Amino acid sequence: MFKKLSQNIIIYGGTNALKSLVPILMLPILTSYLSIEDFGVLSLAETTILFITPFILLNINGAINVEYFKVEHDRLKEYITNALIISLISFLIVFVLFFIFQNYLASLMHLENSFLLLIVFFASFRVVSSVVLGLYQSREEPVRFAIYTLSQTILDFILSYLLVVTYHFGYMGRLEGVYISFFIFSIIGMTLLYKMNYLSSITFKYTKDILSFGVPLIPHAVSATVMAMSDRYFISYYVGNDQVGLYTIAYQLSALMLLVSMSVNQAWSPMAFRLLKDKNIKQVFKISILIVMLFTLLGISIYLLRDTLFYILIDEKFYVAKEFFGYLLLGFIFQSFYFLVVNVLFFEKKTKTLASITILGAFLNIVLNYYFILYFGVIGVAYATAITWFVFLVVVSIQNYVIIRKHYL
Repeated sequence: MFKKLSQNIIIYGGTNALKSLVPILMLPILTSYLSIEDFGVLSLAETTILFITPFILLNINGAINVEYFKVEHDRLKEYITNALIISLISFLIVFVLFFIFQNYLASLMHLENSFLLLIVFFASFRVVSSVVLGLYQSREEPVRFAIYTLSQTILDFILSYLLVVTYHFGYMGRLEGVYISFFIFSIIGMTLLYKMNYLSSITFKYTKDILSFGVPLIPHAVSATVMAMSDRYFISYYVGNDQVGLYTIAYQLSALMLLVSMSVNQAWSPMAFRLLKDKNIKQVFKISILIVMLFTLLGISIYLLRDTLFYILIDEKFYVAKEFFGYLLLGFIFQSFYFLVVNVLFFEKKTKTLASITILGAFLNIVLNYYFILYFGVIGVAYATAITWFVFLVVVSIQNYVIIRKHYL
């Protein structure tokens, strides 16, 4: 168990490390070729894409990953096909709504109408890759996961570099580089699903089950995006996009914490699901404690290396962003702990409970952002991020404990 977990963590960790090289390597390029304000606009555009994505994805990847461990292959491929069709219908609904209200939304988000509609397509390009990578994770095939991810990453970097540096497309070049690669790998992903015999004729027989799992997670995913990203809208409204750019730099560097924590959870969650299926909660608890210790040491190490990270990766005009770094890193440490706790809720399909908790967390974050930015300035939203993730972790942990006592002890 530990040997296989260690091997998978190394592969997932290496893959995510190399994948993270793109935004990291792009940082010195973007901070050189973009103004602080342009970097802020790029951040707001990416935030809007992340906000839209849950309404199109509908967490079908999560539903498929759970169903993988519970049904035979023939039903699973019908389930996957049904899920993809639902996501396509959802995309069409979201696009129509954005088209109808494009003038109002463009004014609200300070984006051009045509760009706003393009964002809907950008969000839809994430669906197929999410399903393919989720299946590789459930099948415990980290090598295939790595090949797919790194191939897309290489294409992403090449396109982004050409469009930003060679053709001077600015922040649009970065967005186009990312999502052209997503589009190409959506086509590749559909081919892989067909070759792995995970596609069937069109069916809607599992629609109710898919929606009952995914729809409650829409407010969860949106609320999670609010907790992670609403700070930028507050900064933009009350201070300006130049401060959004500075804040985003600190956010991206402190997010190195998630590089390891997400890699560990990608390797651990399929094993945790198998242990939970066998009611082996003691083993789940022991391994989770070890992982918590790893995350804590990692967070301390990243904090101690903050000056070095800024010196190597960031243009000097962005150095003032250091003041946000520690508080954002603390928030990411709490979020890393949350990844471990939430596995039980997902396995038990307690998505409605999780959605309710996340909505409350998003509401808390918005309230804290509002008051803290007024009293403390931009640093206040960093305070709000750390406090929100701590409270969220505590509440989810309590619910997790209730489920374990009821079903596993």
